[in-house]
Amino acid sequence: MSEDLNQIDLGTGVQQAGGNASEWALLGYFGRINYDYQGKYLLELDGRYDGTSRFPSKSRFGFFPSVSAGWRISEEKFFQSLKPAVSEFKFRASYGTLGNQDVGTGNSNLYPYIPVINSALSKWVVDGNQVQTLSAPNPVVPDFTWEKSTSLNLGADMGFFNDRLQASFDWYDRKTTNMLINGKTLPSVFGAASPKQNAGDLQTKGWDLSINWRDKGKLFDKPFGYNFGIVLSDYKAKITKFDNPNNLLNNFYVGQQLGEIWGYSIDGYFKSDEEAKNWKINQDYVDGQRTGSPGEWSQLHAGDLKFKDTNGDGVINDGKNTLSDHGDLRKIGNSLPRYSFGINAGFNWGNFDVALFFQGIGKQNWYPNTEAGMFWGTLGRPYSSFIPKDYESKLWTPQNPNSYFPLNRGYAAYSGGELYYNNDKYLQDLAYIRLKNATIGYNLPTSLIRKIKLEKLRVYFTGQNLFTFTKLKSKYIDPEQITPDGADVGGRAYPFMKTYTLGLDVTF
Repeated sequence: MSEDLNQIDLGTGVQQAGGNASEWALLGYFGRINYDYQGKYLLELDGRYDGTSRFPSKSRFGFFPSVSAGWRISEEKFFQSLKPAVSEFKFRASYGTLGNQDVGTGNSNLYPYIPVINSALSKWVVDGNQVQTLSAPNPVVPDFTWEKSTSLNLGADMGFFNDRLQASFDWYDRKTTNMLINGKTLPSVFGAASPKQNAGDLQTKGWDLSINWRDKGKLFDKPFGYNFGIVLSDYKAKITKFDNPNNLLNNFYVGQQLGEIWGYSIDGYFKSDEEAKNWKINQDYVDGQRTGSPGEWSQLHAGDLKFKDTNGDGVINDGKNTLSDHGDLRKIGNSLPRYSFGINAGFNWGNFDVALFFQGIGKQNWYPNTEAGMFWGTLGRPYSSFIPKDYESKLWTPQNPNSYFPLNRGYAAYSGGELYYNNDKYLQDLAYIRLKNATIGYNLPTSLIRKIKLEKLRVYFTGQNLFTFTKLKSKYIDPEQITPDGADVGGRAYPFMKTYTLGLDVTF
């Protein structure tokens, strides 16, 4: 050490070089032609020619055309006799294609058609230096190109009674081809994951409906108005192409409804230790946590789940885990949201006004995973459990044989436990309806506020997320926050808070 140095962490250390790809380029041309004949016949032609640096040079560009047309029947002469009962009637149709070049934004997959050789310093020292090593690149598919989404849309817009009642309906059929996804699962002995490629096709069919009613008049010699509206939508998606010749259930397969949940059927609990001891069906495959337990706890007991032997072979398992041999598995639900809806209602009378907005989902399934500690309690990770006040009353005991949860076994919902595998007893229905927003307001009379030189003074109260009705068997998990097909963290997300706001709107 030198007395001239008062800091010892200024050394340059080992010099290392690194690099990454974080930018890309897009080039696009766009054209449109519109035609309108007397407000009755509408036509639009669109075309895009796009290119991206994220694809190989020979497949970087794509042309994506579309056409749409409309016919306002209500403007035809033969329709005039129906007015004002039917004030507006319009048919719409469109057909077109859009391209997708999004292959991810991470450093490792921004340009997945380029094989990258990774370098690193080994742990071996030769001549006093660590040896620089190179590793083989992951496999790539060099000829992938744009993912295309081709949609057919048919719709109608309607107005009745001078547009006091308005309705709109759309039906669509969207075919996504050359999907940019990882290909079929490769054997583990291959030593690498399947590369991203144009590996699949998907067909999505759905519809959207919107209905609104509004009117006004007088009530007790004061003006009043009211409105009511509902939007409702639904869709299904099906795999139409994917390279999975054996139809393995742990990957996509042709004919699969997106979001399918496969699981086992439950036939209640064992009523006694004697019944459990004499059980002829082997269900060790779906209860590895029990079979690995010491002593007597490795055996079945009263309060344990009874799995249904749906294929009659005496063993509970998933067979070859294929569509043709799935053992005792069956389709028990679907994780895609169905029948999403929103409802709005409003009323004003004199200086008072009220506005309400509800939202919800009519059908959606979710099986709580290992991370769902607020659902499983000690049946999951017993060392870090969230234990509700009423949890003990939901566990099986000889005095509580009709409980919701089985015999209390630690780690039963952990990897390999009897609750770890999807089953129809604990499959959750995320259907809910929530009062998302409610506002009540009052405008003080003009004659009063002008005395204090104000133009307008409104007092209001607003509440958000005031109440929720749901079939979910846990009041500690917010159904709106669960994302079964996304980054499912077992419902461990902050719920939407109830908020209450009292305010003033003042105009000088």
